Amino acid sequence: MAEDSEVPPTVGKVVGENLKALRQERHITQGALAAELMRAGLKWKRTQISDLESERRETVDLGSLVVLAQALGVQLRDFFAGEGNVMITPRSEFPQSWAQATRAELRAWLSAEDASLTVMGTENVKAALDHFRWQGRDIPVEADRAFAERHGVHVRDVVAAAEQMWSGSLTEERDRRVSALGQLPVGERQAKQGHITRQLTAALVKWMRLDSPASPES
Repeated sequence: MAEDSEVPPTVGKVVGENLKALRQERHITQGALAAELMRAGLKWKRTQISDLESERRETVDLGSLVVLAQALGVQLRDFFAGEGNVMITPRSEFPQSWAQATRAELRAWLSAEDASLTVMGTENVKAALDHFRWQGRDIPVEADRAFAERHGVHVRDVVAAAEQMWSGSLTEERDRRVSALGQLPVGERQAKQGHITRQLTAALVKWMRLDSPASPES
């Protein structure tokens, strides 16, 4: 069979091989990863991780990928590293050529700058999704998105203004200041974070002139 006519690997196979590489790079055992996934709400046993890494699963759902990415500290696109096509679904009623995408295309799609996606559930799952492609880097924008929704502006404008003020997103600056406080009890840390967030958002409102009354229509 010619190379270009070979059936490409499934999503499960590609994710499995990259999951194994990412896990081993971080010196995390399958058992330790399973324990971390359990804490994040994904009830996978070590055998399920082994099945995926051993290419015994054809598919893996998006929710599981999100929690896996959070547990390993990687981005969703990292599960599609490498070259070549991927069989999106082995059960498609369409011809095989219609159910494929290149790994590069999938990585680009998963890196979309303005992917609007809201996940209800644990804070860990939300954090895994709440990243933003900005000037070639991935940055956390949890607080930026909340600010944008509250004031009816685009998250890109919020990040741009924050970059001018602090050389980073609102979320990054908040986290930097909280980290500078050192070790604190959970309750005190949360209170400090809330106070810092209010200070930063107030400064950002003034910088973006969102506190100015709207001009009357002529």
